[in-house]
Amino acid sequence: GAAAGGAGGEPTVATYHAFAARILTEHGVRAGYEPTARLLTEAARWQVMDALVRAYDGDMAGVAFAPDTVTDAVLALSGELAEHLRDPEEVARWTGRFIAEVTERPGRVYARVRDMLDRQRVRLQLLPLVRRYEQRKRDLEAIDFGDQVARAARVARDHPEVGETERARFRVGRLDE
Repeated sequence: GAAAGGAGGEPTVATYHAFAARILTEHGVRAGYEPTARLLTEAARWQVMDALVRAYDGDMAGVAFAPDTVTDAVLALSGELAEHLRDPEEVARWTGRFIAEVTERPGRVYARVRDMLDRQRVRLQLLPLVRRYEQRKRDLEAIDFGDQVARAARVARDHPEVGETERARFRVGRLDE
């Protein structure tokens, strides 16, 4: 969560998501974010992804997970991308280059390196599901908690006046995980 000392001396305590929601409510329009986007609950998020996974007919040859595990893995990957302000295409390009660079090296491939490369290949196979999930959220005019934090971060990063407003409101901030 996050705590900040307001001008009146009383601390304001909020979760990251609550703080992000307030930033979006007050400043999201600056970045073109509609305030009417519906926030998916964890259960709704899982249901949306599970339906996408079960209907998916793409290549999953290297993914030896049960559908529920695929759902969890894709949601985790989606959340990680959002937290790091990265999109699936960017991660796919980086991962492809990384795999190529490692496999082009001469010599023996050790088991740990082979396992790591297998995990990277699985990531590449999960990214199309992340893309479909993003499209489905757009179709539903919905966001999840990862989107909420990512959008708030983009608003703060791209609009310096938001930081100025928040610094005027809160003299001190403390983040705690």
